[in-house]
Amino acid sequence: MEPESSLIKSVTETKVEQECPACGHRPLESIMAVLEIPMLGEGLETTLKCPVCGFKRADIILTEQSEPVRYTLEVESEEDVDTRVVRSTSGTIRIPELGITIEPGPASESFVSNIEGILMRVRDVLQGLEYEDEEMVRKRIDRIDEARKGSVRFTVILEDPYGNSAILSEKAKIEGLSQEEAKKLRKGEMEMEPG
Repeated sequence: MEPESSLIKSVTETKVEQECPACGHRPLESIMAVLEIPMLGEGLETTLKCPVCGFKRADIILTEQSEPVRYTLEVESEEDVDTRVVRSTSGTIRIPELGITIEPGPASESFVSNIEGILMRVRDVLQGLEYEDEEMVRKRIDRIDEARKGSVRFTVILEDPYGNSAILSEKAKIEGLSQEEAKKLRKGEMEMEPG
């Protein structure tokens, strides 16, 4: 398979003799791509896919050992909303001013996006669910729309116990997490039985 992006160094496709956790089909398709991620170095993107039901699990793992980390970015302008974010399956994103917390779970996927893309993901979830208090939901969506335009100041906090996530901005404050703080974070790990 040919690399699709200048970030991709190589791609390998294989079959993995594991059972799909959604439908039980065996084998799963495995795609691995070696990436060169700006400011983070080399990483391995892994994707497991079921050709029958469409189950998909993706992750980005930095190949160098990293310590637990917290990135904090004060978003003060529309330009800041364009800031790139790399979130691995173990990354937790918080935007306290907007009441947003995105924690990893067994089905969470890694992604590379910008802050606006993260806000759009939350907006889409809010729009897709049924609520008793629709007025409250409308207010939250309106607040997210204001934030996307850069007219609301807010803070993006990205924490990763494995250090595989990042906010790619010189304005971002970077600090290590203590072992106690890292242990309290959800890690999004999924257990699969050996094939």
